[in-house]
Amino acid sequence: MPMELATPAPGTPDSGVLRADVPTKSARSERRELVRIFLVLLALTFALRLPAFFTPVFNSDETFLATQAHVLNDGGELYQDAIDRKPPIVPYVYAATFTFFETTALWSVRIVAMLAVALTALLLAIEGRRRYGARAGWIAGIMFVVAMVAFAPQDGQAANFEVFMLPSMTAAILFARRGRGFLAGVAIAAATLAKQTGAATLLPVLFLVARARGKKGVGEVVLGFTIPTALVALAMGPAQLLYWTVLGNGSYVGMKTISTVVLTTFLFMTGMWALCNVPLLWKIPSAWGQRKLRALDGERDTDLWLWLLSAALSVAVGLRFFGHYYMQLVPPLALLAAGALVRGSRKWATRTVALAVAAGFMFSAAGYFYHPGVPEPNYESVSRYLASTTSPDDPIYVWGSVPEIYWASGRRPATRFLTSSFLTGNYPGRPPADANTGADTRAAWVDFYQDFTAHPPKYFVDTAPAKVRGAQYYPISDFPRLEHIVDTQYRYVVTIDGIDVYQRK
Repeated sequence: MPMELATPAPGTPDSGVLRADVPTKSARSERRELVRIFLVLLALTFALRLPAFFTPVFNSDETFLATQAHVLNDGGELYQDAIDRKPPIVPYVYAATFTFFETTALWSVRIVAMLAVALTALLLAIEGRRRYGARAGWIAGIMFVVAMVAFAPQDGQAANFEVFMLPSMTAAILFARRGRGFLAGVAIAAATLAKQTGAATLLPVLFLVARARGKKGVGEVVLGFTIPTALVALAMGPAQLLYWTVLGNGSYVGMKTISTVVLTTFLFMTGMWALCNVPLLWKIPSAWGQRKLRALDGERDTDLWLWLLSAALSVAVGLRFFGHYYMQLVPPLALLAAGALVRGSRKWATRTVALAVAAGFMFSAAGYFYHPGVPEPNYESVSRYLASTTSPDDPIYVWGSVPEIYWASGRRPATRFLTSSFLTGNYPGRPPADANTGADTRAAWVDFYQDFTAHPPKYFVDTAPAKVRGAQYYPISDFPRLEHIVDTQYRYVVTIDGIDVYQRK
């Protein structure tokens, strides 16, 4: 599709309006085209994420969420019987999915993740068509689907929080670009209720709406954001939601120093992600050089750069730099890349998309042979032992960060804390020396002992001897009260794959 820069009319202050040879289509024809685009993007998503049906677990976030879903489906309440420092939408997505498919196998929720990826790609295709023409819509959608798997399988192919956050986040930009402040606010609220960093997209949304509609539009965004957030807070309990998603995050987002480990992790993860996504990134400098051009809808792409900035800030929050955090960068980059590619050579645009798809299938294939770069727990054998020696109503407790044991055994955790990170103050992405034992950690111990007394587990499972996920740095001997409980109320029965199992006397 040929594109050119229009010559400005006399007296026009802003030159460089992007024009495209886009034939006018009827609404019915446009709907058919969008359906076709969605089906193609869905098929590509399915093909790239096919390892979802062959790999039991990609990362512990999946089994953590699956354990929360188990508690919810068993009548428990989020933030009281199963907690996390995240908003409520994704645990309920897992719970609803398991109920619908009548299984707790993770392929079920990964199907929903595929739909979320394809929906986000469709929204980007719609926006790409509106800004740069029909060809850009295809490029934006395809580049997004591919970039979502273009990293290590445990990040790119898991059903993570980011996957479920991106559809509503992207929808907010589309609504805001069209001046629909209230709907944009509602969409941002939905994204934020999936993961807190969704709120960062208020930056480009408020920019767009304020430019188009002034203070009235900004008020509509605030209203749209506030109403669903308040309704969810009332349903979950305002104090509980506020504490576990905001106030109680001190030990997680706080850190004592910007250590060498943090800096090294940032440089390594960012560099590796950029290397894996060269097809998405190589035209971004051109997009920056063309930032003053106006798109087909008459506006510049300032909002996309603000969106990218807000996404970059979201990646950096907490200074942990996990691979799946970088997914937040992909939607604005896909649109910026699509705009730059259609303004350039058609040959290079075709080559770029072809290279991206080919690379995407290579990353996808890695999912069939998934092997993480760090030691992972051998949870299957101990889970089978627990399942065979307990009844479904018997609670268990796992010391460490191996929620896979809860998920694979089908046994409910005895306390609301699914990992010991809440009690030790040390979370993934930090060296043991950076444990943050603030007020929220001390409060967690109070709740822990209350739960443990009210629902004493039949088995206490200690993963510290197995030296997985840093549990060896926090042996139960470092916590005298807990050690006394284990010594007096439990007896050692077996060690399975380095994991010690104690049974209640």
